[in-house]
Amino acid sequence: MWGRLLLHCIERQLMPALPRKRVAAATVITALLSAQSWAQNVPVVDEGSGTANNRQAAPAAPGSAEAAQSARPTIDGAVLTIEEAVARARGDQPAIAAFEREAVASEEAAVVARSLPDLRLMLGIQNFPITGDDAFSPIDSMMTMYMIGVMREDVSRSKREADAARILAEALVSRRQASAQERRIRYEVMIAWIDGVEARAKQSLLARLIADLRTGRKVIEASIPTGGSTPSLALQAQSQIALEEAQLADAERAEARARAELARWIGAPASLPLPASIPDIEPPTAAMRALLTAHPELLVAQAEQEAALRGVDVARQQRDERDVSWQVSLGLRPKYGQMVSAQVSVPLQLNRRNRQDRVVAEAQARAQAASLRLEDKRRDLLRRFEVAAADYRGAEAELARINRDAIPSLESAFRAAEARYAGGGGTLEQPFEIVRDYVELTIQAVETRAKRARAAAEMIYITGEAGR
Repeated sequence: MWGRLLLHCIERQLMPALPRKRVAAATVITALLSAQSWAQNVPVVDEGSGTANNRQAAPAAPGSAEAAQSARPTIDGAVLTIEEAVARARGDQPAIAAFEREAVASEEAAVVARSLPDLRLMLGIQNFPITGDDAFSPIDSMMTMYMIGVMREDVSRSKREADAARILAEALVSRRQASAQERRIRYEVMIAWIDGVEARAKQSLLARLIADLRTGRKVIEASIPTGGSTPSLALQAQSQIALEEAQLADAERAEARARAELARWIGAPASLPLPASIPDIEPPTAAMRALLTAHPELLVAQAEQEAALRGVDVARQQRDERDVSWQVSLGLRPKYGQMVSAQVSVPLQLNRRNRQDRVVAEAQARAQAASLRLEDKRRDLLRRFEVAAADYRGAEAELARINRDAIPSLESAFRAAEARYAGGGGTLEQPFEIVRDYVELTIQAVETRAKRARAAAEMIYITGEAGR
């Protein structure tokens, strides 16, 4: 469109006033503008499907050989698809391995909790004289006695089992945290990949636009001597080029940032070429919303609730089951022979109301808090699903409006400008306005497709399943 609009202007205003050698140059410029026609590269969205197409040729279906060929970079090499990026993220992940090791540690601790405490060896000497006639004599005093014995605290079996159950519940929390971290990583990989492809698509659009604007600026500068343009319009063109170059630099920074995010999870493959456009990501259906009950973060909250309940059992056992400590020793008095001693100790709960009962109440309050966090997590996941679904529908509607309203309006503006130029009226300012509209439209289309893809990724993260 940009080349066709300027073609009428060149034919009407520039060519009649140029010598024959400059007419040939203007013809070359016109051909260049026509070959780089911006309208040939503007994405159009099919109503209902939201699929972005070229205005003059329908694209190949996603996943076809033609689509793969169009997505291949200039140099022959692999393209990092979203499926491959997610698959590579399932490899070596220290955070997941750390949770697994925490679970193993808890399982080892549970074995210890089930076992009785070890026996303790006692050695001692009683009534050893340090003054008097028998001072520092190990055998002369009839009161001196040497002791050897064992002692242990007998923890009840029910208390040991309750403590082991609590520790195993903590192990389950760690394993489910590992599962939650794995899904979170897949989600972050999808988002980083979408960000990177969005940045690449913007770079491609802006690079084509900058090339067209530079060519248009040359045409404007060439038409100044004939009165077909003005120096201010040439400066305006230069300003527009600078603005688009700044946006191009910003898109390049966005791609570098997205690749850095990808490298965090997949390493060196993050530097592979990315596709030229964001593919359609089918979101889960509304019926799949029920799958959020199996979301790893919800399972983590359930496991934490179970661990808190096991903590209540431990507190009750501590209150109701009193551990007995015992010891047996053999005493030797050099002048009187050997003697055996035995003793038992039992804790006295003299302040049970303010001690043991308070411990049970504390554990119960923590269990109630865990239950409330579980319900809050369920509501939050449901909210996130509904918000993502609304974002997806909104992006679909926006893409449909671009196809239904924006594109026809620009086409009408083009036809009006074409007719005006054919009748000998108009200036070069209107083509610039049309180009700016097309820039905003194409960038908006790319951003909307990225927004739609992120919403689909969010819904997949919550349900764990894609629509297809």
